[in-house]
Amino acid sequence: MKKAKAWKRYRKFWQKFRFFCMQDGFARADFLRKKDVLKGIGENVYFYSRIFPSDPKLVLLHNNISIATNVRFITHDRIDLVLKNLYDMPFKKVYGAIEVMDNVFIGADVVILPGVRIGPNAIVGAGSVVTKDVPEGAIVGGSPARVVGDFEKLAQKRYKHPKPSGKEEKVWQKFEKRHAKKAAKEKAAREKAEKEKAAK
Repeated sequence: MKKAKAWKRYRKFWQKFRFFCMQDGFARADFLRKKDVLKGIGENVYFYSRIFPSDPKLVLLHNNISIATNVRFITHDRIDLVLKNLYDMPFKKVYGAIEVMDNVFIGADVVILPGVRIGPNAIVGAGSVVTKDVPEGAIVGGSPARVVGDFEKLAQKRYKHPKPSGKEEKVWQKFEKRHAKKAAKEKAAREKAEKEKAAK
């Protein structure tokens, strides 16, 4: 029995190590699929995060999903340890599943808490803490995450946006031009406010 447990721990450690060492997000997704690690994983999934879910069978990923670096799937808490020591009584460890529907992008450093369903057709902004379901067609951000935009509007905007030429100089020129324009508007608004104040 002890040997079986030791082998199981070793196997889990080896899975995590292999997963961590992979350089490509599609390769990580293929590994999760082939080894039957998660509850389920669909097609065209890009899993760039190196953080292995602590309870992988409580994570279900559908199709056409992109998961950026350092995304965490939190499927349980250990509040029971604090309560047990405080009240000297047994408390249960609470688990919750996480489901990511079709056509979802999850930005870098996102934390997803237990019991959450995301999407379909949704975006979670970088650094967000997702505490409740993300509705279909929404863009969410912040801590806790709240709706800040619309998926379809972003898709239309990106579709119309010209593709970068590939040269960093042109990209930076556009960036500087846009911010210079913004700064000029802000300066004009300040000067106008100062003139109005002086006239009084």
